[in-house]
This record gives sequence, C-alpha cells and structure tokens, in this order.
Amino acid sequence: MTETSPRAAHSSSHDEEAARIHERLQKDLVRVREALHSLLVPPHARIREPVLYAVENAGHLLRPTLVLLSSYLLDTGRDSRTHRRVIEGAAVVETLHIATLHHDDVIDNAQIRRGKPSINAKYGNAIALLTGDYLLARCMQSAASLGRPHLVAMAETLTDMCVGQMLESSQLHDPSRTEEDYFAAISGKTARLLRMAASMGALQSKAGKGEREALESFGHNLGMAFQIWDDILDICSRETGKQPAKDILNGVYTLPVIYAVQDFGNRLVPVLRAQPLSAEQCGEVVAVVEESGAIARAAKVAQRYTDDALHAVETHRATAPHAPIVRRCLSDLVGSFAARHPALQALHDAA
Repeated sequence: MTETSPRAAHSSSHDEEAARIHERLQKDLVRVREALHSLLVPPHARIREPVLYAVENAGHLLRPTLVLLSSYLLDTGRDSRTHRRVIEGAAVVETLHIATLHHDDVIDNAQIRRGKPSINAKYGNAIALLTGDYLLARCMQSAASLGRPHLVAMAETLTDMCVGQMLESSQLHDPSRTEEDYFAAISGKTARLLRMAASMGALQSKAGKGEREALESFGHNLGMAFQIWDDILDICSRETGKQPAKDILNGVYTLPVIYAVQDFGNRLVPVLRAQPLSAEQCGEVVAVVEESGAIARAAKVAQRYTDDALHAVETHRATAPHAPIVRRCLSDLVGSFAARHPALQALHDAA
C-alpha cells in the first residue's frame, strides 16, 4: 500500500482549498457585478446608456477581488457564503474606481480604454465628466448606507487619490522627476484605493486595529506593485487595450523612464524636453528605456512591493491561516500581468 507523505497531503489540502476559494470568488464577483448594476443604473432612460457602458466595461474587477480576498483572510470558516455587505462594499470600491477612470480619460484625452472607445471618445467630454460625477455621488451615497466608518473611509480615500493625481499632474513633462516624486503620486492615485479595498473586509467584520493595519499594508503594497507593472506595460506591451507609450506622450514620466534618465540622461533629457513629442521621438525614448535595463529594475521594485504585501498577511495571526491560498490567487493575478512582458515573466517564474 502506498502511503501519502504529510507534505503531499498538505499540498493536496491546499489545492482543494484553493479550488474552493477560486469557485467562491467567481460566484462572488458575479454578485458584485449584479450589485454594480443595481447601484448605478439611473432611472432616466436618456442617461442610462453611458452609465451602462461604464458598468458593462468594468474590466476584471481587481479592486472588488481584493475586498473579497481580504474578507476571506478573516473568514472563520463558519459560513461559506460571503455576507451581502461585503458584496456591497466591493461594489462601492469599484464605483469609485470607475468614476476616477472617467475623469482620467478626459484629462489624458484617452481614446481607448480596455480595447474599446473610452467614454469621452464615445459620448464626449461633458457626458464623460458628468457620468464620473454621478458615479462619485452614488459611491458616497452607498457608502453612507453601509455606515459612517465606510463613508469616512471612502471620503478620505477620494481625497488622497485627488492629491496623488495632482502631484502627478504638477510634474508633467518634467525629466527631473524623482523616484520619491513618483512613489508619492502613485501612493495616492492608485495604492490608496487598493488599501481601502483590502481593508473593507476588516470594516465589515469589525476586526481589530491589528487586522486592519495588516490588510491596509497588504493593499497599499499591492497597489504600488500593480501601478508599477501597469506603467511598465504602458511602455512595453501592445496588449493593454490602450495606446502604447501613452504616458510618455502625455508627459507622465513613470519609474522606468526615471531610471533610464538616471543612466542615460544625456540622450533622454533633450528629447523629453522637446514638446510635443512626435511618434518618432516617443519611439526613441522607448528604445532607450528598454536598452538601459530600466524595465527589469522597475519590475524588481514591483516584486519587492508584492513580497511586502504578502508578508503583511502571512505574519499576522488573524490572517496567516488563509494567507497561502490568497498568495496563490494573487500569483494568478500577477501572472496575468507578467505574461505580457519578459522582464515581468522572469520575476514571476522565479517567485
């Protein structure tokens, strides 16, 4: 008779739990999409189309996924069905994200979002801005229905996101932008919302201060990592559903460009200062960034942030029991990013 080793049994148990969590996550994300539709679709037929367009093109629901995964981390195992308030909280977080995308696309004059016309390209800037405002209002209204702590948290999150975006906008076309400038901006404009998403499960379960801080660290560090990956892919990938190197053309010099300027400033700075950039000049900048090794350097920074995110939940007694399964779920998310560029894939395979 063949005996099963303890390690093999442990691995099998993790595989079964991972499959269960994955199935639960997919079912919960369906509920989140239904909650988004119920929350956001307005009663007036004349304005329904642009709002529905925003809801139906909501993407992969990364932020609701973090809300759900964080609630699973605190799950005691007594109930396999996620509480309705967690689903509603996930929908509120995604609503804020969609609203800010509308405003971002108007600011950037973006014509494509996730491979489809952006809402401003399809309906015009006025409708895009007003739709974003409507989504913000519904976000805050729904957060208030969840309770004062949720409303305060969402308001603080929106404030920090605006500050981060303003910091970025204040340094457009500035080749002297530093790592510190970049990190300060993305901490607000991107990581702050993922921090809020990850802490939503703690808010719903009335978790203690330690659990909330662990989840906030988890979300913040993931947010930093995902923004760096997104910025790498903006330069390198042709599969993002957005115009390639749009950040460079818009004068947003992200971490790979900052690193390339540090080593090849004599080649890059004169080009980056010449505005507006032609497509040919933009191609020159991308070529230097790739030649400099800045992509791999930035990817390693993103990996460190991911490691710090996982460390936060793997070392806290309340979240540690489920942390290996969440690590596996996050590995799948990271892999979807990594598959788009060799520098990211190499780091993902080594993790």
